[in-house]
Amino acid sequence: MDTVAQPLTQVIDKLEQAKINYTVTVTKPSRNVFPLEDELYVVRQQLDADGILNLMAAAKMGKEVSK
Repeated sequence: MDTVAQPLTQVIDKLEQAKINYTVTVTKPSRNVFPLEDELYVVRQQLDADGILNLMAAAKMGKEVSK
């Protein structure tokens, strides 16, 4: 199942319906130059040897804040 570039909430719903085990790691930028949107998206997936789908999610960046 390809989950990359999809909203995390939709991916979780699909995985739970399919009874697929998963983990989620949320990444954040080291600097807050751009505001982040509230919705998370899957940016990476990896299936480990135990059959657990490891997802990495991040928020979409908005436009630069004017000072």
